[in-house]
Amino acid sequence: MEQEVYRRLNTTERVLGQYLTGRNNTNLAGLDVLALRTGILDAQLKPVIFSAYKQSSESGISNHVTIRFERTYINLGNHYHTENGIFIAPVTGVYMFHWTIVSGSSDFSTQLMVDGTPRASAYVPYPGGVDSSSAMAIIEVNKDDHVWIQIYGSSEYVYGGSTSIGSYYQSTFSGILLQTS
Repeated sequence: MEQEVYRRLNTTERVLGQYLTGRNNTNLAGLDVLALRTGILDAQLKPVIFSAYKQSSESGISNHVTIRFERTYINLGNHYHTENGIFIAPVTGVYMFHWTIVSGSSDFSTQLMVDGTPRASAYVPYPGGVDSSSAMAIIEVNKDDHVWIQIYGSSEYVYGGSTSIGSYYQSTFSGILLQTS
C-alpha cells in the first residue's frame, strides 16, 4: 500500500512539474519554488492568441497597404493592434497565422508580411461577383517582429461586416503562438 502511495505521489509531482514548466522532463520536486514565486515561469504559461475582423468594408486600398482589421473576437496578451492592423510578437517562436479576405472588385493577392518581408500569400479571385480566399502559414517569428496582411494589387475592395447574423461577408486575420523557441 505504501509503495502505491509513493508511486502515485511521484506521478503527480511529474505531471505538475510538466504542467508548470511546459517541459516533459521536469519533476515538481526539482523545481525552484523561488523561480515560481518570482514569475520566471509565467511567460511560458501566458497564451498568445488573436482573432480580428474587418467591421466595415473598405474600397480603394492601394498596393502594399496594410489591411486593418478593426475589431477582435479575442486578443489574449493584447499583441494585435486594431488601430493599425499589426501584430507584434511578444516572444520568438513558431506561430500559426490564418487570414480570409472577401472581395468583389477584381482579382488580387494578399501577403502575410513579417517586418517588411512577404512570408506567404493568397490569391483572391474575381469571378464577376463576391468571392473569398483563405490562407494559413506556420512560421518562426522573432520577438518584436511586426506581422500584418497587405494588399498586392491596386485600388482593391475588401469586405467587412458585423458579427451579427445576416452579415455574410467578413474578412478576418488570426494568429496563435504554437511554441516558443
